This record gives sequence, C-alpha cells and structure tokens, in this order.
Amino acid sequence: MKFGVVNFPGSTGYSDTMYALQVVLEQEAIEVWHESNSLPRVDVVVLPSGASFGNEPSPGVKAAQSPIIRAIRKFADNRGVVLGIGNGFQILCAAKLLSGQLIANQSGVFAGKNIYVKAGNTSTPLTRLLSKEQILQLPIAHDFGQYRADNKTMKDLHQNGQILLRYCNKDGTISALSNPDGSMDNIAAIHDRNIFGMMVCIERAVDPDLGNANGLLFFQSLIGYR
Repeated sequence: MKFGVVNFPGSTGYSDTMYALQVVLEQEAIEVWHESNSLPRVDVVVLPSGASFGNEPSPGVKAAQSPIIRAIRKFADNRGVVLGIGNGFQILCAAKLLSGQLIANQSGVFAGKNIYVKAGNTSTPLTRLLSKEQILQLPIAHDFGQYRADNKTMKDLHQNGQILLRYCNKDGTISALSNPDGSMDNIAAIHDRNIFGMMVCIERAVDPDLGNANGLLFFQSLIGYR
C-alpha cells in the first residue's frame, strides 16, 4: 500500500509518521510537500500532527490554504482515503473537509499525556480492526483540541455513526473527568465517509519497546482495507 504524507513547515509529527509506516509497518510512504499542486499516485493521504506554520494565525488555518489542499480535496472526492492526525485534523476542519472546529482546550493549557479512548464506529477503513467499545490508551499533545460543532452537525455525527473515538477513563466511563480538552460529547475522532480526523497521536504509539503499540491498529486497518 502506498501512503502520501504531507509535510508542512512545522509538521513535527511527519518523521514519526514516516517511521511508523516505513520502518514498523514496512509500507511505501513518500513525502508530499505542501506547495505541490498535485498528488502522486497513492492509496492514502496522511496529514500529520505538529504545529504547521507555528499555528499562526490559529492551528490549521494557513496550512488549509496551501496548494496541496486542492489536490487532497479532489482525491477525497474520488473516494481516496484521507487521515488527519492532531494538527492534520485541525487542517481538515479549517479546510472544511470535515465539519466542526477545534478550538483552545477548555483548561487553557497544553494537554500532553496518555489518555483513554473508547471505540465507536468500528466498520470504517480506519477502525475495522477495533472491537466495539474497545478501550485504548493513546497519547495526545495539543492545546487546540476542543472539538465544537453546531447542533445539526452533532446530530448528524451521532445519527450517521461518524464518531469514531470518545475520551473515557480506563474503565470506559465517558464523563467530563475523562475529557482532556473539553470536546463536545468527549469526541476524539470523527469521519465523513473516507475522510478521517483524530486528536490522538497514533503515530507515537507504534513501538512495543516504547510501551505502547495501540496506534498500529489504526494503520493496520488502513493497510488491510484495500
């Protein structure tokens, strides 16, 4: 399977994503520079975590205006799979490829820690190897991760099974206490058909030697999808 990983100035998760795909999973992964006007022939496009353009004027806004976004939009319209991780999720929302927005954490401080999430829809290309209600520990690293959307969008997300992951505690309880950023309904990941966005940094959880390989489930789901 061939992955295209978009590199924006400040995409600190770019190297981790390439390591996960090329070294751990032994997949073909190539760099896609943000100023490119077209995509090479790939199966999946990944927008990695980080702080593109220094998060100025706000996370994802400047990156969403990059030339490559037009090519990604066309790729998605042709049913290509797109995954945004962390800042990549912010970029997809800023580009209106996913509904809603990601604003400053409710606490007002950076959230960098391991948290727990519970699986929702497990019938998508990204989550098909997860079991329903499965609880996973994964890292987060963001200060603009609070997912907000209007009432219609929230209703659609629930009715259409577009919520992939929700923050919970280690026992699976979903509450304000297990919500690290104040996201509505504890949302940690959503999708719209073939476009996926998540605030959990799965690229940082792919190596058993580092104590967490839960992120592999998501990449392996994509690899086996086609």
